[in-house]
Amino acid sequence: MNKIQYKLTLKLVISSNLCSTPTSFSYVCPQDVSGMSLCMLAAAGGQDDILRLLIKKGVRVNARQKNGTTALMHAAEKNFLTTVAMLLEAGSYVNAQTMGGETALMKACKRGNADIVRLLLEYGADCNILSKHKNTALYFANFSNNLMVCDLVKDHISKLSSVAEDTIRAYFESRLVLLEPVFPLACHRLCEGPDFSMEFGFKAQPQPEGSGILLFVFHANFLNEITARLCGPCSVHAVVLNDKFQLPIFLDSHFIYSFSPVPGINKLFIRLAEAPAAKVKLLICAYRVQLQ
Repeated sequence: MNKIQYKLTLKLVISSNLCSTPTSFSYVCPQDVSGMSLCMLAAAGGQDDILRLLIKKGVRVNARQKNGTTALMHAAEKNFLTTVAMLLEAGSYVNAQTMGGETALMKACKRGNADIVRLLLEYGADCNILSKHKNTALYFANFSNNLMVCDLVKDHISKLSSVAEDTIRAYFESRLVLLEPVFPLACHRLCEGPDFSMEFGFKAQPQPEGSGILLFVFHANFLNEITARLCGPCSVHAVVLNDKFQLPIFLDSHFIYSFSPVPGINKLFIRLAEAPAAKVKLLICAYRVQLQ
């Protein structure tokens, strides 16, 4: 079957009465043995008209193959910009990971797809997520030998760190000195679920008097420019580190927490509000700090 016949066949199936309601969609969108669905095939082929029909019929854009690959990952890897944009607008999870820990951003970086990388970053892709082999998106950007992609990722990481640190200084009116980050800044889209978790390594160091470690959970906006806040409405319900609840430093605010990592590997879990339609991104970081 050639490409034209393939498109006509898919359109006929999608437009038939068999898929007149989303509840019947599983019948007309079977998956092959690897879990590949019609939605994924359309995304992998850049078939936007077909994908648009599938989305209109209520297809699950975040369905996964057995190896964890999503439609967004297929489109990002194949460099189909309009397809990626359509999937993101339809609610695709930008930070979903395969069984090997790779994200759509990593796949785009690996192929040197600069426009895709830029769009994913605008939608809150986390540059510091680790793959199964402990590689970040920047590693894959360097692997592609594409200087533009490398610069996009580096500049985004630098911008987020700068916004976070400036927001902290403004909040504490420069009475708090930031000594060093405890782990790389993470970005979580609230619409992707109420749970955030990560692991990080920690080396104990002597702490001068008046110093300690604080965890910050910023609510950020990525529209025209990146902004972040540590006050106002908050989506954080609880912070747990190594199965121990961490306490907010202010009783009426859940943006900043006392933080007590142990030497070695630490497991961080944050319970958030359910907000599947939210546009807000959470920037999560911890710093060694000194009061002055």
